[in-house]
Order: sequence, then structure tokens, then C-alpha cells
Amino acid sequence: MKIISIINSKGGVGKTTFTVSISQALAISGFKVLAIDNDSQHNLTYLLGEKLFHPNIRDIYRSSIKTARQNFMYSIRETGLSNLHIITSQSELQYNDVRDPFILAKIIKFCDLSRFYDFVLIDNPSGLDLLQEASIHASDEIFVPTDLSYFAINGIKETYAKIDARFKNTYTISKIIPNAYRNLKPHNHYISVLNKLFPDTVTKTHIPYDPVFDMCMKDGKTLFIHRLYSKAAAYYLKLIHELFNLDEDETWEKVMEKRQKSLKKEARKRYFVQKEGIKNSKPIFLKDGKVIKYVVKEKVKPQLKK
Repeated sequence: MKIISIINSKGGVGKTTFTVSISQALAISGFKVLAIDNDSQHNLTYLLGEKLFHPNIRDIYRSSIKTARQNFMYSIRETGLSNLHIITSQSELQYNDVRDPFILAKIIKFCDLSRFYDFVLIDNPSGLDLLQEASIHASDEIFVPTDLSYFAINGIKETYAKIDARFKNTYTISKIIPNAYRNLKPHNHYISVLNKLFPDTVTKTHIPYDPVFDMCMKDGKTLFIHRLYSKAAAYYLKLIHELFNLDEDETWEKVMEKRQKSLKKEARKRYFVQKEGIKNSKPIFLKDGKVIKYVVKEKVKPQLKK
């Protein structure tokens, strides 16, 4: 099992979109994935189609060590995608809820999550306080998604310096993932700068700018099921091959198989919903006997006998 913290001291660089996409890509490739929403904005919870539950990550942080394990296990929820589970967050989450920065590390080890999951991905807010510290202590690697701008470069330098100062070379940034990339001269320049500042850390795969992300989020769709042939989906599948050294042909076969099963399941659901709608409606016929539409029958309240 591999545990990964997604961190950047700068906001608005696509951390949550990255976490959602990587989680879904790994799950649809056949891996068992747990996503942890460690952010009070709880966007990861929303994007994976879940509601705010109790217990959640805040309840875990505020628990005693005796009850934290139970709260952790009860907080795990299924999502709409098989193999992908989530621990939700809530808006009241604050850094001072973390009474022990090692609590996540202790619980994950105590619960022996490696029996259940291949990957644990922790989405974090911007900055570097006790929330991120708890996440890092529990993690094997740190991924930093970033947009490509002057301020983004400074943000990564700041993140690197803070991690180095706080953890005394115990942890460092594993991978930097350029996000919202366009093949423009400024973007290519910033990638060149990142490679000089952080050699062997910047991924060769750059996630392109693609409005399909917003479309999927708006419509509640899964990128790798409903928009598999989009540019974004192709590059994310390429990225997980690079990050986790996966076999491309095997991954593609698993994704196609999972996609077909999901689409068939959705089609069956639509069929039975439509069938139930027709059952509770009356047809309007033309003279030749063809049905032109169905109209829902009026519900008549039953009258009580006097």
C-alpha cells in the first residue's frame, strides 16, 4: 500500500481536481483506493458525490486514541465508483482540531489498511499547518500539483522550504505535476525552471488544460467512464503509468472493461426508470395506432367510505 499526500502551500492550483482524477483513474484501473478529504472546504467530498457524514476526518482528529480507530473505520464511505472509498470532511475542520499530528499515521498502521487498499490519497488545503503535518506523517510520498506561473514557482519553493524546515529532511517532495498546461512559450519556460530547481522531480507528463473537467464536475460524471476519449483522461492515464510504473496495455484493458460494465449498469438503471414511468402513464395514440407520447396518470386520492 502506498500513502500519498497532495500538498501545495498555494491555493487554486488544482490539488482537489488532481486527487479526484488520480483516485478515479487508479480505481477504474482495478486498484482499491481510499481518498481522505483533509480540507475544510470539503470539495473532494462534493466532487466524489458524497454528503457530509459523521464520523468524518474532524471527528477522527478530535478523538482519543482509544476511540480514533473506531471512528476511522466507521468514517469510510463508498462512492459511486467501485474500488473507491472516501473519508469525508466538514466546514468546521480547523488545524487546532489536530491534537496529535501523528494520529493518522498511528491509526493507519493500527488498522492495517494494507489489507484493504492499494493506495491512500490525502487531499490537503493550501498552506502548511497541523492538518498537512498529520497528512505528511502518515504518507510515503508527497505530490505537488501546480499551475504554471511565476507565483506558482514561488509557491513550490516555499512549500519545499517549509517541509525541509519542519521535517528535517525526513520528508521531501516526491513529484511535481504541472497542471493546466498549454503548449505556450511561458508554460514551457516555467517547466524548464522547475526542472532546474527540482531535478528528477517534475513529471514528464503535463496535465493539459481541458474544459472537460468543469463539465464532469457540473454534470456529476466520471472522467474515465463518460469522457474516456477526452484529452484530459488520456493524459491522466499516461500520468498514472509514469507515477506508479504501471503497464499501459494492461491498464487500458482494465479501464475499458470497467467502463463498459459501468455504462451497462447505468443503461439498465435508465431502462427500469423509464419502464416504471411508462407503467404509471397512459399512452396517446395516432389514428394508425402509433404511440406519440406518454402522459403521467393523474393520481386520485382514495375516498374513505362513510
